[in-house]
Amino acid sequence: MKKLMARLAFFITASVFIVGSGLISGCSSRQPQKTYYQLPILTHLASEKESEGKLGAKHERQLWVKRVNLSDYLAAPGIAYQTGKVSYINASNHLWASPLQQQLQQILISELSAAFPHRLVSGQELEPDADALDITITAFHGRYDGQVLIEGYWLLSNPDKVIKRPFNLKLKQEKDGYAELVLTLAKGYSQLAESIARQLSLQR
Repeated sequence: MKKLMARLAFFITASVFIVGSGLISGCSSRQPQKTYYQLPILTHLASEKESEGKLGAKHERQLWVKRVNLSDYLAAPGIAYQTGKVSYINASNHLWASPLQQQLQQILISELSAAFPHRLVSGQELEPDADALDITITAFHGRYDGQVLIEGYWLLSNPDKVIKRPFNLKLKQEKDGYAELVLTLAKGYSQLAESIARQLSLQR
């Protein structure tokens, strides 16, 4: 009888363990869904007429978008968000579809190509005397009060001169959610590109 009771107790304990393990395994497999975001290009591309004119236009100095530098907290895969006056997070389930630095450089090339249809705008140095444009971004995130910040400075250099300009944009996020945050960031970055284009026009 004692042996039978011992076997029965072992069987019950083993069954509970197996069922419990299955529950734990089932819960751990239910991970929150990850969502990936890509910044849209908001500027209109150069028209066909402008493109044709570009081929026959007088040669102008190349505009080389050399690099976009990001503060360390912006280089993470997760979208940055400011939760308090001195606190920030990088979202674990709302991620950039491709590296943010790469997205920002490609968008800037597209925006400046549209702004200067008669100039060669590229991410590579193709001429020895090209205008080299460096951008450093220290803020590119949403904030707890509904504001979206884009801050930093850009530097233009060529054999003749060096120009440095700061930028500080603040936009209102009209709706909640990361998708709306990304759209607002894209809007602000497009405004920044337009501002850079205007200031570069004055230097030519």
